[in-house]
Amino acid sequence: MNLRLLLLTLIIFPVALMAQKREKPKMLVYGSDITALTAAVQAARSSVPTIWVLDQEQIAPEITSQTLKMVKNENLDAGIWMNLLMEMGMSKTKSDSLAMAVKADFNPQLARNAIEKMLRELPNLTIVRDQQILNVEKKRREWQIQLANRQSIQVLSVVDASKDGLLFKKAEGTKKEGMSSSLQRAKEVSLAASRTTLAVGELKDEVYVLLLKDLLTFEKENLFDIGFLRELDPDPENIAFRAAYGQALGATAGYVAFFKTDTKSIDIRKLQAELLGFSARLNPYQDVKTTDVHYGSIQKSYLSGFFLGKVEGDKYMFKGDDFVKFGDVKDVLNDIYTRSQLWFLDNYKEEDMTWRDLFSLIKFVSFKGDEVERQVEKDWKSRRKFEGEFDLDSKITRDHFAVMADLYSTAFAKAINLDGSFVK
Repeated sequence: MNLRLLLLTLIIFPVALMAQKREKPKMLVYGSDITALTAAVQAARSSVPTIWVLDQEQIAPEITSQTLKMVKNENLDAGIWMNLLMEMGMSKTKSDSLAMAVKADFNPQLARNAIEKMLRELPNLTIVRDQQILNVEKKRREWQIQLANRQSIQVLSVVDASKDGLLFKKAEGTKKEGMSSSLQRAKEVSLAASRTTLAVGELKDEVYVLLLKDLLTFEKENLFDIGFLRELDPDPENIAFRAAYGQALGATAGYVAFFKTDTKSIDIRKLQAELLGFSARLNPYQDVKTTDVHYGSIQKSYLSGFFLGKVEGDKYMFKGDDFVKFGDVKDVLNDIYTRSQLWFLDNYKEEDMTWRDLFSLIKFVSFKGDEVERQVEKDWKSRRKFEGEFDLDSKITRDHFAVMADLYSTAFAKAINLDGSFVK
């Protein structure tokens, strides 16, 4: 009797598992290119049940159809795009040099294999191939999507990455007044606006950044369109930026679906933290590699608005070895901390900051004691990976400041508005 029961269980249990339905999708991505791919992958990785409707059979045809040669975007590849490149290069660790090597002789079969593996690891993603969307209509809080095969889908957010952008048009979406309709060059972005960066990449030999307000230019009640991205030339060198843009779209649309909210209620810091958690690059510095030991701190330093980059020739650079002047960080710190204003009143100088100055500032603002110096000296080379010897009278570099701000400042955790100003 027990044997029969065991056999019956072994037969029925797998069938029951297969019969279990996936969680109802909360987000839909429409399109088949690299932008749609990274948007769908990011949403699924963010634990958002996502359905991806391809308007053709092939996934990301621009990278899976023919051999490509890409030589741009050096040191700026990151996120899902970098994951794909590393899988193609059979590496479990990120490498900017390997990324460039893979792109220089980009193999479509290896790309297909890497994509298939990536998609197999996403239980939150359902893929529907070669389907057209006939209609999109807002019903209360949800968008109702009608497919050509008569399937009806209700979701909280939608990303239209299709070639024609019909979903946004069907929803009677229009460009929002007062918002930019073009991408911004990194060298032209203001310090405040830089805090709202969601993606970076190289286009036409210049580094561009995608700000949240620009991503929301074409958005209507949680239906997101790629807008001006369709205007980009079909140049292989644009693929990396399109991938980064798609990842930002996926995170944003996923955010409003996951929290059942709208774009007006987005906490930009939470959104950026989600992107950082999946290795997105949110700083545009071309001299900072993903393998830099202080890469994470530099990312947060940029998003906190401490330093703008420096233009050298056709490059946008962090210049981590440059010294930090009092005036470089005074306004930002005073905007965040009331006690910082008092410290600068007594200590401001028109010169470079030293470690002695920085420790004095940290201790005054955070009510800490001499344990700050002792801990930094102890961790100087072992944990902080600083070069040279610990010396209170030596000057602070931008690299040093980024690391110390990450350790002792709450600047990145401070809420910001859509224009990048700090919430008071």
